[in-house]
Amino acid sequence: MDMTQLPTVAKKIYHPCKKCGCERYQVVTSHTGPTTARLECEVCKSKSLFKLEEPKRTRTAVPKKPATKSKAAAHVARFTELRDKNGDKPRPYNMKSEFEVGTVLEHPKFGLGFVILANLQAIQVVFEDEERSLVHNRA
Repeated sequence: MDMTQLPTVAKKIYHPCKKCGCERYQVVTSHTGPTTARLECEVCKSKSLFKLEEPKRTRTAVPKKPATKSKAAAHVARFTELRDKNGDKPRPYNMKSEFEVGTVLEHPKFGLGFVILANLQAIQVVFEDEERSLVHNRA
């Protein structure tokens, strides 16, 4: 049977009956909407609703972007470049100290880092695992 259209009224269709608990012939008693119909079981006379199944949509293939460096790989490359370029002795990090762009610092938890941005209260530091924003110049 073509299940893209509702069966006509008074036609019998083989459909599961919820009350009987098995598939039975049921009579279409009315159409309640463009995709729904009211059914009545021939055996137990219970009424149920029949819905047309929505057609399965096929996904269109989205072209993949060409392979590029991952964020992690780009970050590691940046850290390595800063480490190789800068041979200064690292200063220990303390939120009360003031740091300038280009300063090498040693953080007790994150390790070696390079200051790439600085404003009055915060610095942006590149560590080996990721870039972090830290507090500095705190009174």
